[in-house]
Amino acid sequence: MAGLTTTERGYGWSHEKVRAQLMADHVDGSPCWWCGLPMFREKTANWDGESLHADHSEERARDGGDADRLLHGICNKQRGGGSRDDQRPAVTGVAMDERMPDVVVSPEDESLDIGTTWFDWPTMA
Repeated sequence: MAGLTTTERGYGWSHEKVRAQLMADHVDGSPCWWCGLPMFREKTANWDGESLHADHSEERARDGGDADRLLHGICNKQRGGGSRDDQRPAVTGVAMDERMPDVVVSPEDESLDIGTTWFDWPTMA
């Protein structure tokens, strides 16, 4: 028996348009919210060798609306509906897939410069 098509699972043309816009806005090397490793438009540059997936930060089953971020393909599959978000490798430092590189990049890693600027908190005189 064949599986459901992407349209039957709720990922039709509108989802593809949202993903295309997320891909157009994507900055190569930006960290994946799930694992913390860099993401790239070219799938062969991603650690899992897959294309980036459009993800819903709010669970689709709870009317999460349109996808609002990208994740690695395997990371999106591991996340599922979001019930294990507290177990994501970017938080725990523990890979959930044996193919995942040993080093999980934290958002504080200064070698991953994607243009973030930090400002000191102003002091009151």
